[in-house]
Amino acid sequence: MSDAGVVMGDGENEPAVSIVPGVSILGVLSNLNYEPWYALAEYVDNAVQSAAKSSAHLRAIEPDYGLSVDISYSEHRGGHISIVDNAGGIARSDFGRAFKAAEVPPDRTGLSEFGMGMKSASIWFAKNWRVVTTSVGDPNIYSVEFDMAAVLKDQMDRLEVTSTLGDVDSHFTRIELWNLNQYLRGRTLGKVREHLREIYRAFLRDGTLTLSVAGQNMEFVEPNVLRAPDYRTSGEEGLAGEVQEWQKAIDLHLDGRVRVTGWAAIRSEGRTSGNGLSLFRRRRVIIGTGDTPYRPVRIYGQGNSYRSQRLFGELEVQGLPVSHTKDGFQWQGLEEEFHERLREALDSEPLPLLKQAEHYRARQASRAELKRIRSATENTAEVAEQEIPSVIDEVAEDAAPRTSPSQTVARSETSPQDVSQTFTFAQDSRTWLVTITAGSRPGEKDWLVRHLGVQSGSGDVTAELLLNTGHPFLKQFALGSSDALEAVFRIAVALVVTESLQTTAGDGESAAKFMRQVNALLGSALSKRLRSDT
Repeated sequence: MSDAGVVMGDGENEPAVSIVPGVSILGVLSNLNYEPWYALAEYVDNAVQSAAKSSAHLRAIEPDYGLSVDISYSEHRGGHISIVDNAGGIARSDFGRAFKAAEVPPDRTGLSEFGMGMKSASIWFAKNWRVVTTSVGDPNIYSVEFDMAAVLKDQMDRLEVTSTLGDVDSHFTRIELWNLNQYLRGRTLGKVREHLREIYRAFLRDGTLTLSVAGQNMEFVEPNVLRAPDYRTSGEEGLAGEVQEWQKAIDLHLDGRVRVTGWAAIRSEGRTSGNGLSLFRRRRVIIGTGDTPYRPVRIYGQGNSYRSQRLFGELEVQGLPVSHTKDGFQWQGLEEEFHERLREALDSEPLPLLKQAEHYRARQASRAELKRIRSATENTAEVAEQEIPSVIDEVAEDAAPRTSPSQTVARSETSPQDVSQTFTFAQDSRTWLVTITAGSRPGEKDWLVRHLGVQSGSGDVTAELLLNTGHPFLKQFALGSSDALEAVFRIAVALVVTESLQTTAGDGESAAKFMRQVNALLGSALSKRLRSDT
């Protein structure tokens, strides 16, 4: 670090202007728009780069060498973070560059390329920090301490280095941060773990890196890829085509200088989180981790589409620079072209991933869906049987008899794949027998098919309702979640019980008209999302 000054230039003795960063620039680094996981990733990047650079020396000492990085956190001393690695360490001859802001390393082909990582992350995190390090072949352990307030107050352009005698074969770097500006409390620590395990998944997979965060070893769990027939081969007879794995290779060239390679796939079972594309550079994820998935609208559509629940992939981007915080690409006007070309590749034959992700669930229920359907049916029947008797009299007060009861809507044909439950309850002197069924009726226009009957004399009520799981409304909004499906089922029971009360009170015509209007709305306008997913 040195002060900016004026030096003499060539030609006519005019002074040249120095552009060497002054100490004051360090004060700006605490205001960077970092996320904690990207700031911590700077230290991991340095360790990965150091281990790769010193690989031959490290393996000469330790034939089974493996890089290890341990990140720990505590609340004491105004918050304390330490990052310890067993990489090659910082050589004493490199201190001038390592502790000087914006001094780029001689080798910029790895993960450390801007000369800002350790400095910017440390100043962003804390008011005080210390680096303790030694490199292979050096018997000394060096320590450098940084006090932000003192550096700015005294415009210090030098840091004192202290040393102690160590082992000539030892190699490590320990960075300690205290008096924190940023904390890792509560959910933040969980998000740090989630993002870091995804950012370094390639290194964790092949054993290049062992990473621990606050006492927890990071492991990346691989999603299962869908193995299923093409949705277009499933006809009305229920016959399916050949089972295939829905994963394909991607290789795109953009503008003659950028190449994108990798793969994309469909999850075996949909989920609302953990999906999306992950964009890598030099095996490290830049975009698409944790709660910030990369889901371009041109590819995924708007909202919680089936594609957003199932489509995922890993793509290595070559030829594009990244931001100095390594949390985004500088697309240089190519992102829109990338989205369009990628969409074409994803949906090309013979494995049209987008079409399969969007339509497969709509045509064939998975085992998970059937389990959700069964659970929702059983739970709805149980809660209805237990709870309806306590409120039915109050509800019935608004439906005093005026004319004779009537029947509504014909029964639906049953199917061997239907899931049914029956429950009973009493109201006044009448017994109610209610059967609820979940089953797919692709040819049926209504989401809820029901049949009501009243026994002459006793007034006992029989109500049968079918929740049509093949209806667009349920496929779009309910089948992906047990809670959503059960909520729809409970609403269906409430509607049918209310309709039956109105029917037994002699107002069956109005009740039936109301239900027809609800079915019409849900079958058309309300089955669509706010914006098109295509």
